[in-house]
Amino acid sequence: MDSSPGRLTVFSDIVRKNWVIRTAYFFYDRAPEFIKSYLLILYGLKCYLSANWLGSPEADIAVCAVYPNERVAMAHIRRNLQGLTVGEIALSRGNCFRLQSWQALPAFFCQAARLQRVARRLVRRFHFLPACRIFSTMTYYARYRRLLAMGESKAVFIANHYSPECLALAAAAHASHRKVFSTNHANGTWRSGYVPPLYGDLIVVTSAAILDAYAKHSDQALNSVFIPQALPQRPMRNCVGLGRPITVGVFLTALTNMERLRSLVAQLQSDSKVARVVIRSHPVKVVNEDLTELLASGDKVTESSALSLPENAALCDAAICGNSTVTIDILRGGLPVFYDGELDELAHDLNGYVSQGLIPPLPPRLDAEALKSLGGFYGSPSWETTMRHFDAGYQQDEDAMFQRLNDALHRKIRVSASADARVYPDDVPGEVPYPATT
Repeated sequence: MDSSPGRLTVFSDIVRKNWVIRTAYFFYDRAPEFIKSYLLILYGLKCYLSANWLGSPEADIAVCAVYPNERVAMAHIRRNLQGLTVGEIALSRGNCFRLQSWQALPAFFCQAARLQRVARRLVRRFHFLPACRIFSTMTYYARYRRLLAMGESKAVFIANHYSPECLALAAAAHASHRKVFSTNHANGTWRSGYVPPLYGDLIVVTSAAILDAYAKHSDQALNSVFIPQALPQRPMRNCVGLGRPITVGVFLTALTNMERLRSLVAQLQSDSKVARVVIRSHPVKVVNEDLTELLASGDKVTESSALSLPENAALCDAAICGNSTVTIDILRGGLPVFYDGELDELAHDLNGYVSQGLIPPLPPRLDAEALKSLGGFYGSPSWETTMRHFDAGYQQDEDAMFQRLNDALHRKIRVSASADARVYPDDVPGEVPYPATT
């Protein structure tokens, strides 16, 4: 996955924007092979030392959420757990200086010769990005094995099935005969490129679209349960008949096409029906463009990434998105969305939102006819069915969905606690593997 052209394009974009990564890559790229391998080991050591318990190691479930979207998804689940205690394995540079981490150093150095051999193979075979991510997966795994051995947790819960941090935790949990629960941190439908297989004992997802993608690319049946998304539901707004100029939100993703963004903002600024343009940058700051010049181009334009997503949506009467999965969250909050395929450099309609009738393409101008058509599009009876495919909790009983989640988690944990340590059951009585499950 990390060797794909798309991922390497994102990496190149990050190198351009982030001086720390740019500096590290500059020296790595020019170093001889044996130096590269030592740099990998140093990076792996930093990853190894950065992991430590934040909550109780005796909790029923250990969670790990590294990036902003993961933390939102995991916090949403934790708020709705019943009768289960939760501990957290946290990653931070500060952990590298804690006594607990330093006490784990001898175990790392015992593997130094083996790690050196692996590192040299990686630098010969892979680009900087996949080499770092593969190597860090190994060192995270070694650290997680030690951390899990310190406590009595029966399961781990992750919100990412392809990051080194979460892959390593899932592998460490299964290696120590614990259950792995996984949830999605975004609403991507994985329609293009490589999709990593998913290995978990319970897959907690917010939509059938996501579960379809997981099932298609995984080589085992998936026990699954649907939950609602974190953001509250709101009735869909109508831009027609407001009697005032509207506020338009532009929600950015990675690989923003700045030329297109500038032309779009200029067009919106010149439109008398638009009172304000609110730009929300991607929550992962390392992929963001510098918007200083754009924000100085007129009084109508503001940047709002300091606000939460619901607060952003509340400011706007309509939204324009590229290939951002935040589209689902915005729609759930009752904000109508136009799709602009030129707003980023990703493949056109990457998530299939336009082709499947979830959102309409942006017209040449936001005139009265365009706004009227927006109301008709989202007022269609078939639209709710489409929305529910991408958001399983849309206009559903959310309390009942969380009750099913808690029932499933308790069943899995009871089986984990009672199973022989030498046996790892694939199927649990009462659980129906996808695609039959609902």
